[in-house]
Amino acid sequence: MKVLFVCHYNVGRSQMAKAFYNSLTSSQDADSAGTQVYEPGQTLIDRKKTSSSKHFYVIDVMNLAGIDISLYKRQPITEKMLDQYDYIISMAEKEVSPDWLVSAPNYIYWDVPDPKGQNLEITLKSRDEIKSRVEDFIKQKETSNHLH
Repeated sequence: MKVLFVCHYNVGRSQMAKAFYNSLTSSQDADSAGTQVYEPGQTLIDRKKTSSSKHFYVIDVMNLAGIDISLYKRQPITEKMLDQYDYIISMAEKEVSPDWLVSAPNYIYWDVPDPKGQNLEITLKSRDEIKSRVEDFIKQKETSNHLH
């Protein structure tokens, strides 16, 4: 099952979700993208080094979970990508998402607060919520697949 996780800038929520999904499923079936990516191809560690915000804890909180995402690269979502995935799970607020994304038949919205510019504690809370949602999503899909 191919899944694309989406957030606003592709530096936080979607990258964490991709990492958890791939780790929990022992696969590389998840990717991530952002609705507004100003530097496509930039690694998260480079983003951390150049970020104007001293509050960039996404790499740190994932390291605490035993997953290194520092070399994950940022990419913008395109309309062509919609057909490449079974599910598009977006955490990008609907007002910063293109209409073609929100109206896609395989679109799912998760309301997860953006940890951008937030402290370590809030970033940890976002990470834990994302992990829990990814675990639930995987269980739900496994259960529905066993019923068919």
